[in-house]
Amino acid sequence: MDFWNHKVNVSEEAARRQVAIIRTFSPEKRFKIALDFAEMGIEQTRKWIKEKNPGYSEKEITLEFVRLMYYEAGEMPEEVWQFYRQKMMVKIRKDWARRFRAMMKGMNWTYDDVAQQGGFQSAATVKSTISRGLPSFAKVAVRLYEQMMQSANSSPHHPIPQKQ
Repeated sequence: MDFWNHKVNVSEEAARRQVAIIRTFSPEKRFKIALDFAEMGIEQTRKWIKEKNPGYSEKEITLEFVRLMYYEAGEMPEEVWQFYRQKMMVKIRKDWARRFRAMMKGMNWTYDDVAQQGGFQSAATVKSTISRGLPSFAKVAVRLYEQMMQSANSSPHHPIPQKQ
């Protein structure tokens, strides 16, 4: 994987010294070190995925992580991957819909408002579109809204514009 090839660069000598030092520790401490290292690897891999795919939700990052670390590595059979992927896609779709509805609520928008602004035929069209899966432009709107909310929460001088 691209991340590990560029980020992890330890000489064989340094690796041998680390192993020699770690062997002097108690089994509990060695287990804790191994667990911490594994968690660091997971966090760094997820961070790398997010950097490569900045529009991904946390659930999409998890799906990509499983694909890279288990399916692509040959640790997960095709049928298990397809089952997992299918289940995650449902969760991802529902997560984006929930986030879009939270944005609507935060902006004090109704389905009619969204239909009017987006040029949809009716509020019912908006509801069914959200239920089937957000189009890319709606995902961008959600991400922008969430970033604005983060900015507003970190600085009281940046109010979020709302419909009057």
